[in-house]
Amino acid sequence: MNRGEGMQAGRRDTAGADDAAVETWQSARGSLVISQPVHGVMVFTYHGHMGASVVPFVERSVARVLQSGVRPDLFIDLGQMTGYDSDYRKAISAWGARMYREFGEVRVFVQSKIVAMGIAVSNLTSAGKLKPTTERERFDQFLKEAIARHSGSGTAPKPR
Repeated sequence: MNRGEGMQAGRRDTAGADDAAVETWQSARGSLVISQPVHGVMVFTYHGHMGASVVPFVERSVARVLQSGVRPDLFIDLGQMTGYDSDYRKAISAWGARMYREFGEVRVFVQSKIVAMGIAVSNLTSAGKLKPTTERERFDQFLKEAIARHSGSGTAPKPR
């Protein structure tokens, strides 16, 4: 672990109005919240700066969903991510390159130009699976459609 990357992680399954399971990872420089609004839809909300120590947390969370036999849709919200260490980029890209065939759609909301460049590099190793957008409303609409598909309501059209 480098530069204050002390990890605190916890799995907190909460049943609220949306019955979302929530897991949280935190370091001195940033945090990641992984929620599942419905089974088969995972939302990753990043805050601050990421280091490689978060990657095993991501791997374990996704592995639990994959073990249930579901091919999850991943929604990665990088709107509040301020940056990342090179080791993080390498580790998450290597994991994504190994795993991308196991996922449904992978949508990414990004605002930072530095983070957007990292997404472009990662996309090279994942056959273009990552679908980035800088439009919050578009990201939220795709998320809403995925929730409808996975909840069985069938009211949402298939993503383009």
